[in-house]
Amino acid sequence: MKISLNLIKKYIDLSSISVDEIVHRLTFAGVEVESVTSLASGSKLVVGEVLTCENMPDSDHLHLTTVNAGKYGILHIVCGAPNVRKGLKVIVAVDGCKLPGGTIKKGKVRGHESEGMLCSLLELGVDAKFLSEKQKEGIEELPDDFIVGSENVLELLGLDDYILDLKLLANRSDLYSAYNVAKELGTLFEKDVNIPSIKDECNSSLHFDVDSMTPYCPQFSIRVVKDLSVKPSPKWLSDILRANNIRSINNIVDIGNYVMLLTGQPLHMYDLDKLPKQELIVKDDYEGEFVALDEKTYILQKGDIVVTSDNKIMCLGGVMGSKICEVDENTKNVAIEAANFDFASVRRTSIRLALSSDSSMRFVKGINPHQYDDVLILASSLLKELCDAKEIGNTNTYLKEEYKPLFIETTSNYINNRLGTMFSKDEIINALRRAYVEVKEDGNRLVCKIPEHRIDILGEADLSEEVIRILGFENVKSELPSMTLSLGGLDERISKKRIVRSYLRGLGIDEQLSYSLIREKETKMFNFLNKDECYKIINPLTDEHEYVRSNILPSLMNILSYNVNHGNDNVAIFEVSDLFTKENKMCSHLAIVLSGNDLRQSYLDGKEYSFYHMKGIVDGLLKLFGIDEKRYTYERSSIDELHPGKSAIIKADGKVLCFLGELHPNLANEYGLGNVSPIVLEMNLDVLFNIRTSQKKMENISRFPVVKRDFAMVVSDDITANQIVQEIKKVNRELIKCVDIFDVYRGEHIKKGYYSIAFSVSFSSMEKTLTDSDLSALQETIIKTLENKFKAELRK
Repeated sequence: MKISLNLIKKYIDLSSISVDEIVHRLTFAGVEVESVTSLASGSKLVVGEVLTCENMPDSDHLHLTTVNAGKYGILHIVCGAPNVRKGLKVIVAVDGCKLPGGTIKKGKVRGHESEGMLCSLLELGVDAKFLSEKQKEGIEELPDDFIVGSENVLELLGLDDYILDLKLLANRSDLYSAYNVAKELGTLFEKDVNIPSIKDECNSSLHFDVDSMTPYCPQFSIRVVKDLSVKPSPKWLSDILRANNIRSINNIVDIGNYVMLLTGQPLHMYDLDKLPKQELIVKDDYEGEFVALDEKTYILQKGDIVVTSDNKIMCLGGVMGSKICEVDENTKNVAIEAANFDFASVRRTSIRLALSSDSSMRFVKGINPHQYDDVLILASSLLKELCDAKEIGNTNTYLKEEYKPLFIETTSNYINNRLGTMFSKDEIINALRRAYVEVKEDGNRLVCKIPEHRIDILGEADLSEEVIRILGFENVKSELPSMTLSLGGLDERISKKRIVRSYLRGLGIDEQLSYSLIREKETKMFNFLNKDECYKIINPLTDEHEYVRSNILPSLMNILSYNVNHGNDNVAIFEVSDLFTKENKMCSHLAIVLSGNDLRQSYLDGKEYSFYHMKGIVDGLLKLFGIDEKRYTYERSSIDELHPGKSAIIKADGKVLCFLGELHPNLANEYGLGNVSPIVLEMNLDVLFNIRTSQKKMENISRFPVVKRDFAMVVSDDITANQIVQEIKKVNRELIKCVDIFDVYRGEHIKKGYYSIAFSVSFSSMEKTLTDSDLSALQETIIKTLENKFKAELRK
């Protein structure tokens, strides 16, 4: 923020303090000064009077002048300005004068001696945007009452000023006010700040209806002022605005900008006679067009704060007024608005419409919500002084909640321990009082009443920050930290997550870190493991990121969709992430998506990912965590998002661990995947991490041969392969070592609703070589068991 040093000096005596010292102290107190610039510059400038002015022969624009330059005598100066004339008071740059464009020296122009230069404000470095066309085209015409020979030219013109460019942190929004910058300097230099009290000029009870129908405007105030005159602002006011990078418009508008500069409270002036009704009501449910003061049309939507009269928009709250009720040269009566609009709503509207102003910037940063009455009194007083206002009404206010001062309790021990200092209690109390904090001692406690303009001070830590800012960081001794060291280590959950990530990366699967925000539609997808309701974001940036996810797969599916639509079908990705729900639960999930070909194979021989690839990944992960295959089972799934015949749920120790399967074709079409059929998985890692590791038992390896027998059984579709495998193992756990499925068939010669499953059973004994009769008996028992249990038929 740029602010005039002269404006600050109106309220605090800084005459004995250099600009460099001011900059240094502010910067080391956390208010960084990015740059210091002069409003205008020039040495050896003097007020002069043109005595004679003649056209130069053989020139269509140059003039030969003689100028009375006071102690510098009568000077001959060649001037090319079109407005130079006899009797004009001018700014004279004499020989040796240093201007922003260079040094002035005596010389000759077309053979005529020129002993100086007559200056325009542009040549003194004044920004062109503050100058009229006449001022830009010619030299500056000084008032007749300026005394010839005066050398304090910049002071006479109100240009002897420095502009401080403050880089304000988000918590110091109070410094968007000249009053508060003066208070800050008063705090740092222990100087008194003299902010004048303003008499309330209210002389009439002018009723005006105000209301707020939105929680985003907790305070809205209007004061009516009548019978005023619109005219140019006085020089002192236009000079202040120019120094603070604001263009002067007229006395009414300028007063609003001036009060905002002083207090940090944005004001808006409505032409009272242009309002449809004597009311202003704040709403946030309008949808439609809005023509702003810049004469551009903007499309508003629900959530934008608007100020209405008779249901017509008079202002886009906190951003810009409407063209309908603009103050112009014919304005006679005004309604002054001082309001407190929600910073997030103003910011969202301002960004969406690419429409910003000094007012919107202040609302976004945060304003003092309790000064509205004093601000309106100041504004109406200036309207009476500068606009000859005759009738000033009282303040009409909508206020959701009365102001309650904030009290914070702390101790000197807390502050010193936090800062690592040894300040005395008196030093701490003095520092806080310099910051306008009222401090009362209550035993060892300090009860602090926070000034209303310091909206950033919310707790004890903020008080300690004020103490060190004011007493100086240089007063903190440099010393090595003293602490008790202990042997560190990774949290067990973090360590296990690293194992999962390392395992999957080792399989050539790429880790992702996706957005944790999803669309409303996606909150109900893949929620088999976590059906809790998702958090909704109050102010989402887009509809695509409106809810906090409770499952990971929707995010990975968006990544897959993006890849497929950009020509990359071969995708193998995973993500490990913590998830949160409205029930304040936190859990960790793993999600995997496989699509296209397995590129770990050679380029030409890459195989398409299938359900069994994902099954192998899960089996390997569970084995890595020491979970024996006997402790988990695959069961049929009825998850809507998965293919009904190519999906499963895995349970470990009776708890649901994960689901996996091929994406349902209908959902694949919704994601625009075409013919791509991805295999997906989502696992609850909390369940995995809490499963007790299987105890490993060492067994001798049989010295007798292993014999295999193959079977093919026809069973109903209701019977799973896992059920068959488990039933076979029950026949004789000592002799049956392994059951491997090697074929599943549906089709010709198999009844509808049935399928053929072929498996190889490995037999071995620790005591002898199994004979044909032994094997035949076992084989017959297996067949009978399956026939009785599942009504299976041996396929011949």
